[in-house]
Amino acid sequence: MTNVTFDEKLNQKGSSGFVEFDHENGDLNLIVQKDCNNEQTQTKDVKALSGGERSYTTLALLIALGEHLETPFRVMDEFDVFLDPISRKLALEAMIQMAKSMSHRQFIFITP
Repeated sequence: MTNVTFDEKLNQKGSSGFVEFDHENGDLNLIVQKDCNNEQTQTKDVKALSGGERSYTTLALLIALGEHLETPFRVMDEFDVFLDPISRKLALEAMIQMAKSMSHRQFIFITP
């Protein structure tokens, strides 16, 4: 389920990706394809992404993981600092949509 949500959030920006959980070794790997139509843009090294791409990917991962956490509230501080205006708009829309779908939880979003 985490993989589906992660990929859906990346798809909103024209990217795709999946999460690899290696429970045996305690590893979490992200595979991100910058352009969902071009397999050559796929990378396993998140450090190879630009600051904005990395921020959006991190946010997509947090949203995907957050669907499975039973916490009464969530705080996101300056999650959009490195995002360009289009990515920022998509990120805010995703965060608001998530908050509305989880009305039994409280959310605090702090942005510059």
